[in-house]
Amino acid sequence: MALIEIRNLSFRYPGLEKCAIEDINLDIDRGEFVLVCGPSGGGKTTLIKQLVPAITPYGKRNGDVRFMGHDITEYDESSLAGVIGYVSQNPMSQIITDKVWHEIVFGMESLNLSQDIMERRMAEISEFFGMQEWLDRDVDTLSGGQMQILHLASVMVMEPKLLVLDEPVAQLDPVASRSFLDMLRRINEEIGTTIVIVEHHLEEVYGMVDRVVAMSESRIDVVGKPRYVAANMKYASYLPSVVKIVRNVDGNIDDMPLSVSEGQRWLRARIEKEGYEADDIHKPLPVKKDTEEVLRIRDIAFAYEDGKEVLKDCNLTVYAGEIFALLGGNGTGKSTLLYVLCRTRKESFGTIRIFGDRTKDIKDAPLGYRQMVYMPQDPMAIFTEINVHDELLEAMNGMDISMGDKEEKIIRMLSRLGLSGFEKVHPYDLSSGQMQLLALGKLLLLEPKLILMDEPTKGLDYDRKLQFGSLINELAKEKVTILMVSHDVEFCARFATRCALMHNGRIVAPLPTREFFSGNGFFTTYANRMARAYISDAILPEEVVECLSKAK
Repeated sequence: MALIEIRNLSFRYPGLEKCAIEDINLDIDRGEFVLVCGPSGGGKTTLIKQLVPAITPYGKRNGDVRFMGHDITEYDESSLAGVIGYVSQNPMSQIITDKVWHEIVFGMESLNLSQDIMERRMAEISEFFGMQEWLDRDVDTLSGGQMQILHLASVMVMEPKLLVLDEPVAQLDPVASRSFLDMLRRINEEIGTTIVIVEHHLEEVYGMVDRVVAMSESRIDVVGKPRYVAANMKYASYLPSVVKIVRNVDGNIDDMPLSVSEGQRWLRARIEKEGYEADDIHKPLPVKKDTEEVLRIRDIAFAYEDGKEVLKDCNLTVYAGEIFALLGGNGTGKSTLLYVLCRTRKESFGTIRIFGDRTKDIKDAPLGYRQMVYMPQDPMAIFTEINVHDELLEAMNGMDISMGDKEEKIIRMLSRLGLSGFEKVHPYDLSSGQMQLLALGKLLLLEPKLILMDEPTKGLDYDRKLQFGSLINELAKEKVTILMVSHDVEFCARFATRCALMHNGRIVAPLPTREFFSGNGFFTTYANRMARAYISDAILPEEVVECLSKAK
């Protein structure tokens, strides 16, 4: 008997005619590691929420979900609290206490475990997760990677039989992401916990799972081993870069490479067989730079009240129409810099000029000051209304235009964002990617000239990232300037004009995008990692494919 049995499952949210998931049939065995992937809005998050009664959304459900042989609706939430664990992409939305150790204990206390059991489990979990050195720390002093590890540990300490995760690495840098996924593999292999994970960033996780469930348009398209799905998934653009390159060059081969090392071996064998040198085939275009300064940061320093210095000797100049991407590890000061620019935090030293004006002379927080807006990492932070339409309408409060003109702007914005038809949906019922787009749309109605973005592609699938990137490219052509903090390496490689690393509170070596990524070893794209020995300056999958095609 499978741990989870899903039969003819359909679910429809209130106010929508179309089902979010439809006719789903799936078994998940004990001890399996299962990846659910595919386009945004395809039903992935809705599906996994049917496995966690505590977060199952309100709506019309048909069909059956059985857990350990019983209909999942027959269980009360308290009886499943320690049996089914859930980890979201935003740990702060689920972390409740102030201290690390207390967060780990909190769940066990709710299960009424004895003091002896709690102490033993605390010791085990802190050893397993390598948390011994930070058990006594305040939660708000942790980096993003540490916070997500804490979130996972606080779930695993209750020893669940099923662990469900919804894009858990969406807010993590490449190094922290790899560490977190390695921890999941250990949990699966060494403890035997069944894991179901929804993820858009497939580069690392794809090759470590037992089975892949590919979904689109509310249904399951294909299910199987990773290599089988890699060769048969109709949405090839949603697959890891290595797979995309191989499928475009050799088609759907049976022995499909999944990892960078496998891709490197495939590329080497192909180049040796064809007898050509591929390097220097791709010639990057020169980067055009506007000379109009929009943002100038000089010698900025900032420390929190506990004395921890986050920014020091921070310098940057951003020009009109640039899409500037700031990358780096969690906890290096990227988001803090945005807070300082928005005046929600005040620098202790240095000078900031926005559109030529010193920010020290601004008395109020300049969200909207000289047409500067800030898009936070959590889009819910700017949602105030009960449906999508009213969110966009609220952005235009105070504008001296007619209601008819406002409605016309809303219609155009919904179309631009791909959210037409969602007017009456509550913002919280959107997928995480759709929330990001709605938040951007709300800010764009303010007609900004400088947009600060914190992880803007979090939760977006491949097509929506292309849509989002095309949108910010259009804005850049209109001399709108984008400064974004991001861990999405491929998106930055595709759309940013310049990039820099944030390290130890400083901005390191701003460079044109291609020069930046082709010179990095870790903060670079998987296409570049795979092909750099032969095609040194290619940073995107299609560039590798193009080079191989030209070399034939």
